[in-house]
Amino acid sequence: MKTEYKELIDHPNYKQFVVNSKIFDLGRQAEIIGNLAKDSMDKEGDHAKIHCSNIVDWMQDLADQAQKVLDLRLAGDQE
Repeated sequence: MKTEYKELIDHPNYKQFVVNSKIFDLGRQAEIIGNLAKDSMDKEGDHAKIHCSNIVDWMQDLADQAQKVLDLRLAGDQE
């Protein structure tokens, strides 16, 4: 995630902190799961590589979507 947690804490619209922090947590968890799958691809056989590569792609997509939502919410609060 390109957004840092400190940005959520320091953001002027503190009322949306709870939702923004949940979106942030969702993106971070997706990145962590993706990284674990990527590490497993290096250690396991060909079948695991195919399965794990799908997980890496899905988790990256989920993290990207969470980042886009955060970008929109944080930019919208400043207008």
